[in-house]
Amino acid sequence: MNSRQLHLLSAGYLLLPNLVFFYYWFNTIVACIAIPLLLLVYAYQVRTLPIGQSIRRKDVSIVAAFALFITLISGVSGLCHQTFDYWAHNTKHYDLFVHDWPLKMPERGPNVSYYFGYYVVPGLVSKITHQLSESAIFIWTYVGFFLGLFWIYLILNRKIVLVLLALTIGDTAHVLKTFFAKFSVHFYDYQDFGVEIWSNFENLLWVPNQSIPSFIMAGMLVFALKYRQDVEDSFFAIVLSFWWAVFPALTMSLLMAIMVIRNFILSHYRRNWFTFILKLVVPALIVLPALFYFSSHQQVPISGFIWTFREDHVNTFKEFATNIGLNLLLFFLARRYLRQYSQLLPDYLFNTILVLILFFSLYRMGKVNDFLFRGPMPYLIVIGSYLLEPLSNLIKPIRIVKEVPGKSQFITICLLLVFSSCFIAIGRIIRAVRVNQLTAYYFPKNVAFTPVPYNAYPNTYLVLKERWTLREANQYLGKSDSIYEQYLASKK
Repeated sequence: MNSRQLHLLSAGYLLLPNLVFFYYWFNTIVACIAIPLLLLVYAYQVRTLPIGQSIRRKDVSIVAAFALFITLISGVSGLCHQTFDYWAHNTKHYDLFVHDWPLKMPERGPNVSYYFGYYVVPGLVSKITHQLSESAIFIWTYVGFFLGLFWIYLILNRKIVLVLLALTIGDTAHVLKTFFAKFSVHFYDYQDFGVEIWSNFENLLWVPNQSIPSFIMAGMLVFALKYRQDVEDSFFAIVLSFWWAVFPALTMSLLMAIMVIRNFILSHYRRNWFTFILKLVVPALIVLPALFYFSSHQQVPISGFIWTFREDHVNTFKEFATNIGLNLLLFFLARRYLRQYSQLLPDYLFNTILVLILFFSLYRMGKVNDFLFRGPMPYLIVIGSYLLEPLSNLIKPIRIVKEVPGKSQFITICLLLVFSSCFIAIGRIIRAVRVNQLTAYYFPKNVAFTPVPYNAYPNTYLVLKERWTLREANQYLGKSDSIYEQYLASKK
């Protein structure tokens, strides 16, 4: 096996739900254009991708075991502790199983507007087998984590412990707030929405549907940079991820646009226009119908600059400085120091991501600021790769803390703060080990755990209305006079 095959497997994995998406959710004309174009771009990658790095059986075994561990603790299929969002995840699986596609609400109303990429393949298996297949959900998730984590594993020179550490990047502020709260010290007062970023490890416990494409998109991009391959080959995966995770796909599209424009300028406006069309223009055109679909919400999400929702601007600044400013400063200082040990990855991309996160954090989108929680997920994978790739060249993973290079106490403190984010992940792992179906079965007096049911609600709208808010439920509904509904939607 080699990295070329990994790329094709990853793109194929993301592609399959997109084929289902265009077949069921769009009319015949759109489907007959989009599906062949998707297959054309995929076939072009089959023919043109370089062989790349070789992958040993040992590597496959290591990543397979680690992906199984991640899948188990994520809560998928209810084997271990599940976060609150599984009420929505499981209901979507049930919704797709029992109802005809595309989903409509009400029954003869417009198509619902949601990114179902993660759910449709297990849903299709469930329809074929005439029973809701938990095994299909688990295997589908496992394969996705396996592919995504493999990219990070290759970037970090096959150091699996560093892969776990890369997933935890971004939780430093969470660690500090938790520690000081033990002494009744609070940096700011919590409000109705957060101005903060979550690590990918924390997010995979809540949104595995968005974690998988984030791992693949970011992993492909950084791998291409490290091994001097064409980064534009990863744009197809970004386009395919819109049906999986809108916000991460949007942020990665912006980053890709910046990279393409920069490279175009540096090449003095010379390039192969045939490859430009196949690698960038055609995928961009394919995503347009999906963007019309996602814009067909009956009610738009809450959005605006963060200070327009707060009266206490001092408290907002404290929250911003704690959760965003501190993280970005530590990332910058750590990278500035560690880059001397490896210069395979270009600095401009790292610095660009820091600036983008800074600007994203100023704007709220979603009731709880979903865009800031989910959008930077692939960015944090890139940041983690930039910080840990130099360490992977120097030392054995088990000795990271003991052998952090350099004698400066200041930089040592910075590095320890950046990597202290792993404590949140350790706590989540301990929780999963303690709270799961096995411990609940053998120690019922000490452990109370009941997996979230799939059929507690007849459809996704009702679970959002009952367990979230009416506004969030209405965002799920389609709009009958939207461009998508009038000209693009399937009338099945």
